[in-house]
Amino acid sequence: MSILHVDLNSFYAHCSIRHSGGKYRNDMPIIIGGDPAKRHGIVLAATYVVKRQGIHAGMPIIKAVQLCPEAIVIPPDYRLYTVCSEQFMNIVREYSPTIMRYGIDEAYIDYTGCEHLFGSAKEVAYAIKERVKLELGITVSVGVGDNPLMAKMGSDYKKPDAVTIVDGEFWRKNIMPLSVDKLMYIGRSTAKRLNEMGIYTIGELALTSESMLVAVFGVMGRQMWQHANGIDKPRLERSEAVHKSMSCACTFPENLKEISEYHAAILTQLDKVSYRMRITGQKALGVGVSVRYSDLSYKSKQIKLNRATDITDELYAASLKIADGLYGSKPIRQVGVKLFDLSSFGEQLLLIDDDVHEKRKKADTAIDSIRERFGMQSIFRGATVMQSLQEVVENDFDPFDRC
Repeated sequence: MSILHVDLNSFYAHCSIRHSGGKYRNDMPIIIGGDPAKRHGIVLAATYVVKRQGIHAGMPIIKAVQLCPEAIVIPPDYRLYTVCSEQFMNIVREYSPTIMRYGIDEAYIDYTGCEHLFGSAKEVAYAIKERVKLELGITVSVGVGDNPLMAKMGSDYKKPDAVTIVDGEFWRKNIMPLSVDKLMYIGRSTAKRLNEMGIYTIGELALTSESMLVAVFGVMGRQMWQHANGIDKPRLERSEAVHKSMSCACTFPENLKEISEYHAAILTQLDKVSYRMRITGQKALGVGVSVRYSDLSYKSKQIKLNRATDITDELYAASLKIADGLYGSKPIRQVGVKLFDLSSFGEQLLLIDDDVHEKRKKADTAIDSIRERFGMQSIFRGATVMQSLQEVVENDFDPFDRC
């Protein structure tokens, strides 16, 4: 067994607790999310005290507070989460050259060939668990298995602060009795169809004819059968994954009425997400804009850049080339941006606009420095000041695409 999956427990909540200066504790009923007085506020994370009352990520804040009236609702701090995520990854990277980041709070480790350096995979699992707890103040669950699937199911099996070793016997005794919706990549609708076929557990799925599953579900049916039997790729496909994209969106208490407000919303979101990108040393070769209208319909456009950049003003200028085509047909209630095709390559030599580029770069550096010392709300770009004073709800935070 040489594949590990490390999963930070209630990451947003425990980050906020760790950096609260003693104001909050892990045993307090804490919810990370939007303001219940504003529309579309949802639970992003919660402490286990709250989770035991049936509250989960994605639940409306209003409903969560009804279930747990004593809950303390804390607004999200995405800059903090990004920084903590990088600290977590720096620990993980010390144990293997082959790492695959899976979102902001999870990572796979291919430990093959590293046993002579740090001991067995089980020993390393416990070492990582204790290091993350000691250095970051956050507990993790670690799964160890023969393949990524087994490792992931192991980290999900017991939380928080646990190591689970998943071999063939453990799979048969402990994983197969679980309901089918606990298996990776089986969602609610697929689980419902399987239940209608009389298949309720992973073990029952494993015993189902593979050909029948393929006939009903297509290629996905073969994958379900393989996963139910603990079959997966034996190795990670690549080493340290470059973040594919970063995105940010916000929902407004009132629909946007002016195009100037729309432009300010785009710049506000780009300011946040480009800052997170610079923290991780990335540059984007593409930018996208998305809008959700008052009738909940959705449209988006994206554009490729001539060269990768992490400069906010350059990304904003590119976004305006596609943004206005999304404006005007209906009132807008949500605006989002996405930076994609990210890379960690060095500065590209410029043949023109060197002075403009350098001035913009210095401005970003100065703003980043102030925010590092005093927080994201300490400084705003002039065009976004009025919007920064609005009570908006940030959502759809996805700084690292799932691999």
